[in-house]
Amino acid sequence: MRGEIVYRVYALHEGREKEYYFGAFRSVAEAEAEIAALRLREMNGRNWAEQYHNRGFVIREAAVETDFEIPPLPKPRDKFAVRGTTKANQPGAWDSTIVEVFRRAGPQGAPEKICEYERYYSLLQTFEPFRQGGREFALISRDYTRTAVLDLATGEVIAEETDDSGAGFCPVGFYVPDWWDVNDGSIIPGSEHWKTGHEWPNGNFGFVWGCHWGDDGSWKIQYLDLSQIQQGVVRREERFGYVELATFGHKNHCLDLEAEVPRKSAPPPFIRVSSDGGKPRLTFAVEMRFDLESGQPTEWRRLNVTDME
Repeated sequence: MRGEIVYRVYALHEGREKEYYFGAFRSVAEAEAEIAALRLREMNGRNWAEQYHNRGFVIREAAVETDFEIPPLPKPRDKFAVRGTTKANQPGAWDSTIVEVFRRAGPQGAPEKICEYERYYSLLQTFEPFRQGGREFALISRDYTRTAVLDLATGEVIAEETDDSGAGFCPVGFYVPDWWDVNDGSIIPGSEHWKTGHEWPNGNFGFVWGCHWGDDGSWKIQYLDLSQIQQGVVRREERFGYVELATFGHKNHCLDLEAEVPRKSAPPPFIRVSSDGGKPRLTFAVEMRFDLESGQPTEWRRLNVTDME
């Protein structure tokens, strides 16, 4: 938080004006522990510190110049889970799913039920907890073709696509990149290397994968603008074209209420969000088909289904 003091470690060497920087730490004890570890390092049978930093190490105080705070662990997707129960509807209609939402570790250590909602279709993998501005939400889908946002503090839906905004695209799964999906926490606010890009992602965007009716041979992906969900607005964009994801074997662990989830679980393996010098990057694992005899790829970058006549 702005104004807090962090402790930077520098190394000195005889005849060298430049101080080498070895990171920022939240306490003097952490900084001293880093120095102790550096002093013990060896290289080619010699003490590394004496060879390259023979004037020792110093700790310098620095004030944090940003209001950003590294979000705590576990991630929201590791804290919440759902249980779906099939509900039969009238003959000839799809079954619905009653979806119960739980906090994995409630006050007594057992799962705590937060709320429930009805989805007019099977659950698939349509539950993705995330955080934004210090609050916790979840992407859900109550209707076959609509994305909604659930407030995990109140159990209320605060934003939902309109009937036609999904353009007939059925959500199968969601992903909202968490800060810990992109950053490892080794650079903290107050570090010499801290940049605005280290405060990203912040829960303002996500992804939905699924398909249009009759095109369920593979899952396609669309972009979700979540920047105005707290004002009741969620928007979807056909940003990437007809991309067929390689989602094989992926299962959302939020669907298993009894599962032991790691403290820092991995995101879906077929979507990777990263930052390259402060510029956001996105990588998809996609399906590609080839002619075995010629080795040539068959056509796979097709037009969006809604544009095919």
